[in-house]
Amino acid sequence: MTLTAQYRLRIAEPTTKGPASRARKQFNTLIKKLEAMRLRLAGWKEALPMIMGQAEREYKPLALAYAARQRALVLLLDRMCEHKSMGKKDRAKLADLICSMALEALEDGDDAQLKEIYKRRGGGDFDAEAAEAGAAIKDMVEILTGVRMEGDVDLRSPEAVLEELSAQMERRDHQERQAEQERAATRPKPSGALARERRQAAEADRLKQSVRDIFRKLVSELHPDREPDAVERQRKTALMQRVNVAYAANDLLGLLELQLEVEQIDQNSLDNLSDERIKQYNKILDGQLREVERETAGIEYAAAMEMGGETRGRLTPQSMLRCLRVDIEEMRGRCDVIGAELEEFKDVAKLKAWLKTYRPAASPYDDDAYWY
Repeated sequence: MTLTAQYRLRIAEPTTKGPASRARKQFNTLIKKLEAMRLRLAGWKEALPMIMGQAEREYKPLALAYAARQRALVLLLDRMCEHKSMGKKDRAKLADLICSMALEALEDGDDAQLKEIYKRRGGGDFDAEAAEAGAAIKDMVEILTGVRMEGDVDLRSPEAVLEELSAQMERRDHQERQAEQERAATRPKPSGALARERRQAAEADRLKQSVRDIFRKLVSELHPDREPDAVERQRKTALMQRVNVAYAANDLLGLLELQLEVEQIDQNSLDNLSDERIKQYNKILDGQLREVERETAGIEYAAAMEMGGETRGRLTPQSMLRCLRVDIEEMRGRCDVIGAELEEFKDVAKLKAWLKTYRPAASPYDDDAYWY
């Protein structure tokens, strides 16, 4: 629901003199944080499908076109390397360039022909090198985290490694928690621990009851089956759908907003809530805030992984879209350049002239964008 000023929740301090209520201040603080976090989450949910759709429509075709032209250029250079006019230095430079480009292309997918060219031009056995590098990555991960990477994981993909590592750590933590719970179940509990568990269970029941009470009041007023007027029944049906969604999510803020919207409560009702009831609401709101924060963090992490895990500062939908637009333009430029090279390097004289300016790169890897 889009919030308006009419439905923003705040609790005023009582008019009687005395120290300000800590519970009321906390309520207003939690509401402000929760409203801000919900807007942040809603922004991601609205923007991310559009951003990824644009990446699919505009960036991916360019990236695929670049990959196809890069492969074609490797094949062309491999043929030109055997041209009778190529000298020893020219062939050495071409071999370095071919290996560099073939390796970059192979990072994005398997290609038997490129592997053969890479090996023949002095690059080595790609599969053996990849296996060796994979084993080194697994060893490093195990040393740093204590988790051994298992299963069929694409070790060339940082996001795949992180995803598998996270899953294995979660499984390990779950097993450890389960084992601890089983051990705890066999140990006799001291009377203090039993009493604390009973208090916690009773408190959880009270918090659930607070949300349930609001839900029942809304259902009592909004249930469409009790409404004879067709137009009003349609309105109440839509409202009840929102009530059910909020209740299923334990969304206290959403339920209170609905109560204000249908005028089941007013500002005076909120201002006159007891501190005891406000404290109960605060516990629910705190849990709701942490849940929204976790969901938002998960979406932002996934968005960062789509960009290769490289972000400066907090990622927002706006900054992600700006990065995508920059990457689209850069990839379009790269396609134009490699397309021109494909035509130019068919002329052996032009290729030899270009080779005079070529210097082997320090690394064959490139900072490609990650949009698909």
